[in-house]
Amino acid sequence: MAIPTSVPLNVGSSVPPRPTDANSKYIAPTLKLKDVSDSLQFHQDRNSSSMNSSRGNLSKRFLHPMSLDAKEVNYKINVPNFANLPPLQLGSKFITDLNKIDSLTPSDLYYGETINKTETGLDNYYFDYDNGLGEFSRFEKINQLNLPDKFFDEYNSTECITKQGMFPEIERSWIAIDNKLVLWNYKVPQSSFNQSSQFLTIDQIRHTILTVKLVKPKPGVFVPEVNYLLVVATTIDIHIFIIKYDSSFNNLEIFNPDLSISSQGLIVNNFTVNPKTNDIYFSGEGDGINIWRLDYSNKSSFIKNKCDKICLTKSGLSSVIPNKLPGLGLFDYSETSNNDKSTAPNNIPELLVQLEVDPERDILYSLSNKSIIRVYKLQPKQEQLHEASRLTPNQIFKSASSLFVDTANIKVFERFKVISIQHISPQESGAVQLIAITSNGCRILLKLGSSSTFGSLISSSFASSSLASAMRLNLATIKFPPSRDVPVINPELDSFTRNKQYLAQLVANQQKSQLLKNTKIAKVISPGVFICVKKTKKSDKLFIATANYGFLKKNNKLVEDAEFIKYGANDDTSFTYINDIIQLTPSMNATNTPNGYANVLASQYTKQPLRFALLTNFGIIIYQFKLTDQILKTLKEETIENFIEENGFEETCSTLLYLSCSYGHHNSNDLFKRKAQILFSTCGNSARLTDSTQLQTHQNNALLPHQQQLANIGATSESHPTVDQVVLSDRFYGTCLLISRLFRECWNKNVFVKLPHIKSNTLGEIEVASVKEDNLLIKGLNIDKKQVEFFIGSIIVLIDFFVENGNSIQGLNAPNYSSDPSQFESEVCLRAEHIAFTSIIKSLNSMKEALSFLMVLIEEIQINQSNFNDIFKFLSLTNQVNLLSLSFKDLLLPNREVKNLIKDLLSSIINKNILKGGSIDLIASSLQGRCGSFCSTDDVLIFKAIENLTRAKNIGYRDAEIKSKCLKNAVILFEEAHESLTLENIENSVNIMLDLEYYVGAVGLLLKLAHKVGSNPKIPNAQFDQINAHDNSKKNTRAIEDNKKRSQLFNLVFKILTSVDSKAIKITETNNQLLINEFIEVRDSAYESCFASQDKAFHYEFYQWFIDQGVSERLLEIDTPFILPFLEERSEKTLALSDLLWLYHSKREHYFEAASILYSLAISEFALNLNQRIEYLSRANGFCNCVCPPNLRQKMIQLSSVIQELFDVANVQLDILAAINSDSRISKENKDIATSALNFKILTISDLFNTYADPLGYYDLCLLIFKISDYKNTDDILKRWELFFEKIFHEFLVKNKSSSEAFYILVNKAFSLIGSRLSSNDLVFPIDELIKLISKYLQEAIEENPVSQKPPKGAIIDMFVKSGVGYDKLYYVIKSLIEHNTFEIYPGFTNDLKTNEMAYLIKNWYNSDKKLRELISSDKIRKLEDYSLEVDPISDLVKHGGVLF
Repeated sequence: MAIPTSVPLNVGSSVPPRPTDANSKYIAPTLKLKDVSDSLQFHQDRNSSSMNSSRGNLSKRFLHPMSLDAKEVNYKINVPNFANLPPLQLGSKFITDLNKIDSLTPSDLYYGETINKTETGLDNYYFDYDNGLGEFSRFEKINQLNLPDKFFDEYNSTECITKQGMFPEIERSWIAIDNKLVLWNYKVPQSSFNQSSQFLTIDQIRHTILTVKLVKPKPGVFVPEVNYLLVVATTIDIHIFIIKYDSSFNNLEIFNPDLSISSQGLIVNNFTVNPKTNDIYFSGEGDGINIWRLDYSNKSSFIKNKCDKICLTKSGLSSVIPNKLPGLGLFDYSETSNNDKSTAPNNIPELLVQLEVDPERDILYSLSNKSIIRVYKLQPKQEQLHEASRLTPNQIFKSASSLFVDTANIKVFERFKVISIQHISPQESGAVQLIAITSNGCRILLKLGSSSTFGSLISSSFASSSLASAMRLNLATIKFPPSRDVPVINPELDSFTRNKQYLAQLVANQQKSQLLKNTKIAKVISPGVFICVKKTKKSDKLFIATANYGFLKKNNKLVEDAEFIKYGANDDTSFTYINDIIQLTPSMNATNTPNGYANVLASQYTKQPLRFALLTNFGIIIYQFKLTDQILKTLKEETIENFIEENGFEETCSTLLYLSCSYGHHNSNDLFKRKAQILFSTCGNSARLTDSTQLQTHQNNALLPHQQQLANIGATSESHPTVDQVVLSDRFYGTCLLISRLFRECWNKNVFVKLPHIKSNTLGEIEVASVKEDNLLIKGLNIDKKQVEFFIGSIIVLIDFFVENGNSIQGLNAPNYSSDPSQFESEVCLRAEHIAFTSIIKSLNSMKEALSFLMVLIEEIQINQSNFNDIFKFLSLTNQVNLLSLSFKDLLLPNREVKNLIKDLLSSIINKNILKGGSIDLIASSLQGRCGSFCSTDDVLIFKAIENLTRAKNIGYRDAEIKSKCLKNAVILFEEAHESLTLENIENSVNIMLDLEYYVGAVGLLLKLAHKVGSNPKIPNAQFDQINAHDNSKKNTRAIEDNKKRSQLFNLVFKILTSVDSKAIKITETNNQLLINEFIEVRDSAYESCFASQDKAFHYEFYQWFIDQGVSERLLEIDTPFILPFLEERSEKTLALSDLLWLYHSKREHYFEAASILYSLAISEFALNLNQRIEYLSRANGFCNCVCPPNLRQKMIQLSSVIQELFDVANVQLDILAAINSDSRISKENKDIATSALNFKILTISDLFNTYADPLGYYDLCLLIFKISDYKNTDDILKRWELFFEKIFHEFLVKNKSSSEAFYILVNKAFSLIGSRLSSNDLVFPIDELIKLISKYLQEAIEENPVSQKPPKGAIIDMFVKSGVGYDKLYYVIKSLIEHNTFEIYPGFTNDLKTNEMAYLIKNWYNSDKKLRELISSDKIRKLEDYSLEVDPISDLVKHGGVLF
């Protein structure tokens, strides 16, 4: 509950402060709402919910799918830790999980048809031609409206063409008689006194009307009041009328905006609209298979009129001119000729009879009179359509031959004609995209692409061939109509043969069925309702096949309830014709994905029942889908038995509970109500034990048969069963199912709606920049009063039902305990049932209180919207964000945090009413009566404490004694209500105390509250013995919560210290020394009391606060018993504290400890790059050179040696990393992989060599590795040197041969870089062998190009000198090569050493060495042109003068 900040309480500003973090762009919700795992777990129940029933034998033409190993849906939810969860949390888990199951089952409606149909070829129907479906008939007539006499008068007054239709969007029917269009308001009672409101006639049209269509206008063209456009096509032109329709008053106004375009010669026969863009497409009998688009705008130009038409399938001038000029011959193609289908002569022109738009997939389909379906891809601002694919009857026949065995006997292929097509949205199915219906009543299921999905159309990266393949229509399967013929089986055959023969005859009868021959109108209503009209010699017949949603959901197999419905008084005698079938209400789909889409049982209480209208020559007949309670309302035994067979016990119990609670609406006889209650109490299986070794765990999508995953958890070793092993009764699951469906639509919806200007991200965080100065985020509630009243009424009825029938329903009352061991298992089952039902009853009461709270808010809104705004002005921004993140599930079954949030909101209501002069006691008592769980006795104490704080603030400095008394009273009241105090309560109270400079009291209150946290925990009463086994886990959970609350209280202490520091700074700026000394003493006392605390947890939080404040260096000055343990414990996981720890030691001259920590950091798992680790090693090496106690000297030397070795390895690793990043051979992706591995921890020298340096050809680094690892295998060393020079030579040949840079220059650069690092190691840097190798490759370069590649004299000498090799060493090595060389690297090698290198070496040595110049005359050096042993001045000096050095 928030501390009130209203004017009467004078606590502070009425506008809460903005977030203190100036750098934060978003305000995040702080509510913790997820308390239970989201995964679904199920009991594996051995009792089947299906049973034998007479309904399965109503017709032997139906093969029961249960024999096909159907997998039943499982409602037996298993909740972990069942006995110990709080009741509301347990109820929320059951309801939420059942909602998930409803959202995931059944799977794709057509998936089984496309996959499993090929196994048997059978379509499953409940169909009895003679008896019908009886009470299981899926639709019932609810209204019949006869056509008014005006229609018949108009019809009789003309001999011209007459058309009829219906616009359910504006609740009007229409008739077009010649050039007159009459709209009939069928909602108004027929009377001669109200004809003006009944009829609206449009007589401004001059030519005969052909087609009429009602469409939505494009946005921005007309004023917002224009709801619809009426498009009227005549023989000469097309007119557009604008419509303003007010649904609340059923008021219709039509205006003529003078929008028309000539259509002469087109003979427009149908319009269709793309709902996504509101583009209007049409075709005409006079223009073959061309498709046109009707454009309109509110502006005209020189080249384009306000109303225009464009042919999308032609280009140039032909796009605005029809194929033929109008003539009488155009009217010769009557409906009769069109129905002659494949037997019609080929010279009959092909024309379009239907256009169908799939807006989600952006596809336009067209159907021609020759049953050819064409596919077009729609694109924005499209000026031309290109045919993506077409499907001809021959292609359908060919595809069908691969699906069905004997296609020659399939009657659907005789006189084949497709009469209509209908797209299937991706929300309904991913397996089927289009359904084509033939004149024989067959449904041809078609899919796009080579698979049953449409994912290939989503990616734009596909080539045109892939797109064409994705747009190709393919046959998925064919659904045949049922047959009247009954299979005749030889009884002498064995059962297997009889069943096989029976199935074969069923399939053959369906494929030959002529039941729906001469179908003239057909419509598929989502999900899974097939309606068709069959033409007979007398009246038309209406056939409906509806998916049996209960069976589909229970077994995930499609079975259809099929029947002929008598729609007239006597269909056999009266000549009644059906002209159209119109869907009046939205589909009853439960989800917007294929999984769960067809779960009509889940949406039956939250969505309007499906309605459709038949438009006949005598009137309008309206049918409505029968819900499950309407099927069971007679409560006949056979009906209930059959219902259980199809739907299962849980579904039946749910429906019976609904009937029991609402039977007064069906029948006022109490006998029927009592019968429904008894049936619910006894229906289904009672609670029973299950085998705990069979526990089925699913993820959300594992409910689908083709995605199931079964997990078996080992059997329990307990000798006695527990409530966790109990499968609850079907009555319980049915109860939860009904509750979940009542709240299905709003369960996961947010309770509150944010203001339009408030911006948020997907995480629910509010953008700070979008918050205005009033600090309001919430606009209102996401539910209206009517819905809340419905929910409250439903909840009250359910609660009353369980109260009334508590004695007759097992589990509602607490079970009796028996000492009989044989009754133990039964008692465990009853205890589990009682736990479950108790959670639901408490959940229902919680829902009632939460809904009553919503009514309080709605009443505040109804008084005045400004009242609603005033309430939320008292709430902080964080609380408003929390409210915006609150769903109805969280509000109806709240946890502790949600309750505290609602208390905050209630306190705002109290504050608002206090502004009007209300009393705290009166207002709080009123709220306690309506929603007591949100306004308890402790809450009233808190309000009174706040009132004392406010009184103290008002007194100020006028009376210190009364002020002190009020503050002390407030502290006492807060202490009494400490269990109900939220952090915000405490924080706001402390803020008031700070304003009153009551620092000592504020700190004292916080310390007392922290002391009381956990001192007297409230453990829920144990109902059963099993709860004791989980006491430890409960105590641990409570301890975690207590520690969290203590930490929050400590943070408030730190807030006080921050406030004191800030005020001390301000006082210091005043230069009032007396005031400064006084307040500094107060500040020091506050800090001293903190440092003097003996609470280790507080000290740890205190030190962490220093770190968070950015003054962690102050920890180096603290000298308490807790500081070093804090740094040592926290530094293990925190880099900043590790740095602080080695600084702490170095400041106290503990150099060995500091070096050890730095070494540990260098090899740690912290996210350090290689350079940082090298820096740590360098610092550690420096500390190792400092003075240390004698007893640590040996350890310091050992540590220094380890650090130096690691330092060398790290530098090599850094060289490898640099080489890889600059290596053009390596891709960026591989560089990133290598960088992530090398720029982290220091690897071993072996890993660096074997994984990177040697495989990648970094032979210079390989040699460096040899040096630092003291490697002594000369063969490997020489091999790497040779590879090193060979690599340079290869690069020279491939890349640099044509460049101006000579090979010896390249060798000089590369060799000098690595030589300077290796020359100190004679083993890794063998000078004699290197001279040979260098000379060898220099000679090969010369042979490539003798002119440009010949190195100057002394090139080799310069290389070694640059590498750090002394002249004396070089002299003796080369001299040895000249004297003792037995193998010429190349012819003239020794001679080149003499002429090019040795003489150059002696001269340069002479010039650089002063001592040598003193011993040898310059004449000898000048005369030395060609070297030989005889003229070697140095050799001569050594020979005659003794040792040179």
